[in-house]
Amino acid sequence: MPYAMTSPRPDKVTCLACQEHARAEHLRLAEWVERLAGMPGAAVGPEQAREAAARRRELAARFAEA
Repeated sequence: MPYAMTSPRPDKVTCLACQEHARAEHLRLAEWVERLAGMPGAAVGPEQAREAAARRRELAARFAEA
């Protein structure tokens, strides 16, 4: 009987529900990073936030492909 496997690495996740959850969470985090960077006093600048959000979206896409 095959077992579901979870991992922070998209290519190692075998559970479909886990893949979908990880994708959704990374997309949500990308939105938060961009939104928080625009607030006064943010520790992260807009360019850094865009880069971080882009990395999260890339990771979300990898979970969707897995």
